[in-house]
Amino acid sequence: MLDHYTRGEKHYPERFKNPQNQYEWSHTIIRNMIGNPVYLGHSVMCKTEAIFKLGKYKKLPEEEWIRTDNTHEPLVSQEIFDGANAKILSRKRDTTNNFVSVFSGLVKCGACGKALALRYWGRDRHRIYVCTTYAHNTKACTDHRIYYEDLYNAVLADVQYHARLAFEDREKAVALAVKMNARADGSRGKSNETKLKQARKRYDEVTRLFDRLYEDSLSGRISNENFTRLIGKYQTEQEKLLEQIAMIEDALQEVKDSQSNAVQWAELMAGHVGITELTAENLNLLVERIEVSDRTETGDGMQQTVKICYRFGGYIGEQTVKTKIIRKPRRKRDCPRKTAVAK
Repeated sequence: MLDHYTRGEKHYPERFKNPQNQYEWSHTIIRNMIGNPVYLGHSVMCKTEAIFKLGKYKKLPEEEWIRTDNTHEPLVSQEIFDGANAKILSRKRDTTNNFVSVFSGLVKCGACGKALALRYWGRDRHRIYVCTTYAHNTKACTDHRIYYEDLYNAVLADVQYHARLAFEDREKAVALAVKMNARADGSRGKSNETKLKQARKRYDEVTRLFDRLYEDSLSGRISNENFTRLIGKYQTEQEKLLEQIAMIEDALQEVKDSQSNAVQWAELMAGHVGITELTAENLNLLVERIEVSDRTETGDGMQQTVKICYRFGGYIGEQTVKTKIIRKPRRKRDCPRKTAVAK
């Protein structure tokens, strides 16, 4: 693999296949493998650091890594490793006009879940987001293209609306978060509480049956054959009941957690009332994920939906964007078209 990158080849004659033979390694995984010093025989630790209270990790600069050289046999030589990484560095593009997107790492495809990458389109160099799956295999997904300006305006409008709602009516904002989060559905919570009571009651009954069964076996009122058969039956039921009780308790805990999260989300949004612009800092504080759907044709033109997953709140925000038609720029012909000469 590293040899291919050293020579600048883009396609591989052979690929590793999984048992289903339907998935391929993404370009991101391959890129990370090429730059991983583990393949040189070195061990590296502390490459990431947890972000306090956010549940995420950030990459640390290479000089802060803890590295131990020659801990195992290398898979590639230093020459091939350096050549492959030098080839990748030589292909990096300079940031156009020093522009940095505020959505870095947040925008995902609504169909395949992979990241949308920023591209520059046409002679006017319009900024657009494109599905990376489609960019590498047009049959694997659709493009999900959206103008950067359209995405920015949609997200800003949604953040402004919910920030104002949380500031003016905190209870309504919390209720909205609970309603929009499927895990915090009140009717489902009541149903689970009933199921939990029933499961615990049946578990107690099976435990009492165990006690009676042992007494009957000791007194000789039941044969050893029937005793063994009934013991296996009750043990199986008891194990299933324990699994069911654990699952229901987890579901009920999720409801409690999501209700608590809804309060945290409302407080966080209320603190951003009056927001006028999006930055990488406030977006990463407020938003966990932004999903862009494919374009659909309506009577009013082309539209696409932008779903916003808020931190602590979940999928509360959704905006419908009227998209511009993105056409491929025409290429200049190398030579003028020949015209027939009348005889």
